[in-house]
Amino acid sequence: MTKKTKFLSLPFCLALILLLTPLSALALNPIPKDSGFSGFVKLGGGVLHYKGNMVAGNDFVDVSNDTIASVTASPDDETKGSPFFDGEIGYTFASTRTQIILGSHLDDIARLENAQQLAVKQELPDKSLISLGVLFTGVPTEVWKDPYLTNTPRQSTDRDSAGLKFAFDDILGTNFEFIYSYRHIEIDDEQSGNSLALSSAQKDLLKRDGDNNKISLLYRFNIDKRHILEPGVSYLDQDRDGDAMSNDGYEFQLTYLYFGNPISFVATGMVGQADYDKENPIYGQTMDVDSYLLGFQVFYKEPFGWKPFDKAKFSVYCGLAYYNEDANINFYDTRVIKADLGVFFKF
Repeated sequence: MTKKTKFLSLPFCLALILLLTPLSALALNPIPKDSGFSGFVKLGGGVLHYKGNMVAGNDFVDVSNDTIASVTASPDDETKGSPFFDGEIGYTFASTRTQIILGSHLDDIARLENAQQLAVKQELPDKSLISLGVLFTGVPTEVWKDPYLTNTPRQSTDRDSAGLKFAFDDILGTNFEFIYSYRHIEIDDEQSGNSLALSSAQKDLLKRDGDNNKISLLYRFNIDKRHILEPGVSYLDQDRDGDAMSNDGYEFQLTYLYFGNPISFVATGMVGQADYDKENPIYGQTMDVDSYLLGFQVFYKEPFGWKPFDKAKFSVYCGLAYYNEDANINFYDTRVIKADLGVFFKF
């Protein structure tokens, strides 16, 4: 990418792929007509093929080697089994067209974070929807304290995030959706570059703590009752304490949704570009990254007529996703391939 990115930044590469949830899934769902509880649960497992140097994993899965031999080589590949759980529960106040929601924040599931959102959603008189939520970390992502330590096992540390998210859907009766999110990122024990012969000022350039801002604008083309096409564009600003890790950039995505009976599917593609602010003191050049995502998910409703819960819609799903970050500095290259299978309940 030739702009600084935050969306596809190296430590967060899994963000778009573990769940492979397209941006259309981030649109605000209509508020139910009746008061009471509603939500969904999605769980399963799959195979994760990961290539990267910055993320260690989380409490459920390790995704990269703890020992590396060089800071100039591309990372090694790892293939692991990976469980998955996602869910959301809400309570609707029908008389005021208000809903309180607690659940996974879908932007982050791919970062191996069990990130959560507590939000208030309100339907306006023109039937548009607004939402304001608090973002917090459930199960933190684990990153390496010093990713550049060679020939010695690296130690992991937690990466936590907290922030706010605002969304405005069906703006003024149109199919436009606007999303803004802010997060503060904190590395519990930041030691980037401590193992190298760098000055204090140079090590400061590698710090990963800081703030993320992301602005997205999407538009849904409702082709007919079964087909939806949704393009979108996002601007991302990642302001890190270390200027060599700070960046901003753009991403462009296109999602296609098909709603059939019994089969529905979602296909999504994305390209991104980012430039970093300052020269990396280890490599003597400023980083730029190009990123790509391709993904596909299929849902099969009530296979063999099986409906385990009378009041919940049931589906099985399978998904395949490919994500790649190509950096001009080989150490930061990242690739993720994921295949998963599971069940989905909506109530």
